[in-house]
Amino acid sequence: MAERPNILLITADQWRGDCLGVAGHAVVRTPNLDRLAARGTYFARHYAQATPCGPSRACLYTGLYQMNNRVVRNGTPLDARHDTIALAMRRLGYSATLFGYTDQAIDPRTVPADSPLLKTYEGVLPGFDVAVRLPEDPQPWFEWLRARGIATPENFWDIYAPAGGSGGRPTAKPPGYGADDTEAAFLTEKFLSWLGTRDNAPWFAHVSYLRPHPPFIVPEPFNTMFAPGEGPAFRRAATPWDEATIHPLVEYWLTTNGRDSHFVIGAEPGPVAAWSDEDFRTVRATYYGVIAEVDRQIGRLLDGLADAACKRDTIVVFTSDHGEMLGDHWTLGKFGYFDQAYHVPLIVADP
Repeated sequence: MAERPNILLITADQWRGDCLGVAGHAVVRTPNLDRLAARGTYFARHYAQATPCGPSRACLYTGLYQMNNRVVRNGTPLDARHDTIALAMRRLGYSATLFGYTDQAIDPRTVPADSPLLKTYEGVLPGFDVAVRLPEDPQPWFEWLRARGIATPENFWDIYAPAGGSGGRPTAKPPGYGADDTEAAFLTEKFLSWLGTRDNAPWFAHVSYLRPHPPFIVPEPFNTMFAPGEGPAFRRAATPWDEATIHPLVEYWLTTNGRDSHFVIGAEPGPVAAWSDEDFRTVRATYYGVIAEVDRQIGRLLDGLADAACKRDTIVVFTSDHGEMLGDHWTLGKFGYFDQAYHVPLIVADP
């Protein structure tokens, strides 16, 4: 092993901690993450410090609790006085390279008042060089798709619309692109191309996948890999209204958690809690399929490290920023104080 190892930090957005094969899930299959865990350490009780994405990632990237970094929602600026993992890696002599996004709004005191960086919460964490920036607006992915002969919509959210429409409800229909054309496939290809250009200097790379974050849609064959009837019983009260009696925050969420957000593109307006059991199970089966699709791409990353003869010299860390309610407590998303929103995977493989 080299005197200083390479480090690959992989995050997959909104990945529940129980949705791994190595976690003993009855349905989900993650053969590539399982083989990473087999040669590393799997942390079965690992929890995010905050939700949603921006606050959780601020904790992850700074090593600070939310009460200390003060990032309380997406768009809260990260104070420039805080150290970051990327800056720390640079002090150790590493190059720090980003593939994807970090969801950190810049400290407004560090840029001019008319800086375009002040118009987005999807800024880049200080210390990173950007190989590929893939924010919520996925134009780099779209350019790649067009080069592959795949048409892209004017409204980027429409890329996630199911072929033939959703009918206003969750569906297993695939999108208009294939399994080799996903955002995860795009980022994986970009990382592997970059890896092939590296010299012998140690590197730190962060591959930040958006998925399995919604919209809940995935190409064939992953869209039908899991049947809606598969999976454990939902953890929830008998009805949404019984659930609402638990706490005013739960009542608030059940009335505002809208299905016409970006959970399902084209869904009829209304609260998620009014969806049927079949609807929730269809969403869950699709989520499992997205996990399988991302696991496939992580397998390509691991194989790429081996092919580049740096597997023995690379520490690989896999985790997520937060979980997903996935129908538990009659909700979707990353909500409140429930374990489903905070329990996330962590695997560390150190040669």
